[in-house]
Amino acid sequence: MTLSEFHYKRYAEEYKEIDEEYRLHKLAFLIRNAQVTKNVGTDKKPKEEYVFRDFKDFFDYEKALHSIDEPFDQKKEEVATSKLSPAQLAAQHNSRKG
Repeated sequence: MTLSEFHYKRYAEEYKEIDEEYRLHKLAFLIRNAQVTKNVGTDKKPKEEYVFRDFKDFFDYEKALHSIDEPFDQKKEEVATSKLSPAQLAAQHNSRKG
């Protein structure tokens, strides 16, 4: 390994470390948000419950996947509606004058 290759490798490793640190901080932030409680009791009988009852309330995995797939589904629908069936193409061709 040359010296310049070593420096590039170390440079990339520092980026990986920063990405890992970011991921850990984001995880800590999400843990804090998941533990949020709200007061549902009275002043004399304080009672707290979690804001997020289920994991789906905190992160809707299906909705996230759907948001990614949505543009592709719309393109499929546009292509499907814009294409004519063979019978429709034949009828359109036969109806032309000339």
